[in-house]
Amino acid sequence: MKVIFIRHSEPDYSMLDKAQNPQAYVEFGRDLAPLTARGRLLAQEAAQNPLLDEAEVIISSSITRALETAFYMARHRAINLLVEPFFHEWRPDLDGLNYTEVELALAHQTYMVNDGNLPSDSPIRYETGAEVKARFLLALKKYCQYETVAVVTHGMLMRQFVPLDHIDYCQFVTCDIDL
Repeated sequence: MKVIFIRHSEPDYSMLDKAQNPQAYVEFGRDLAPLTARGRLLAQEAAQNPLLDEAEVIISSSITRALETAFYMARHRAINLLVEPFFHEWRPDLDGLNYTEVELALAHQTYMVNDGNLPSDSPIRYETGAEVKARFLLALKKYCQYETVAVVTHGMLMRQFVPLDHIDYCQFVTCDIDL
């Protein structure tokens, strides 16, 4: 299957940062953030990318920033949009401890330094790169009826399939995946 990976557009966390209880919006709570005005514009421009001509369907992570990005593409292309909850971002807190921003940054740094692996002596438990990849591949099997899919998702997930240190907002990367 050909997968056209598309990283979500630029999110706007400002309203969550200004919420009555901003601590309630760390980790997965941050996933409720919509796109910035610039992010909406980037998504609308990305909807014109000719790679989308090949896609039979757009499948989006259920996280708001990805779903809003995919909406602009599906609307512009008049193509079906499916939502896949298991195409979500990397999970930095597997124990549900509601890490602070400092702990989340430590989880990310530890993940990056260890190439996505989890050291046995790590004080925090996060989803490894191998676990992210396995989660994605298992969910992708549901879409085997398609030859080419566009997947709007997250940089950490995309990096499990393409060797890029940095992936820009709305960047397209294609990959052939055997299921």
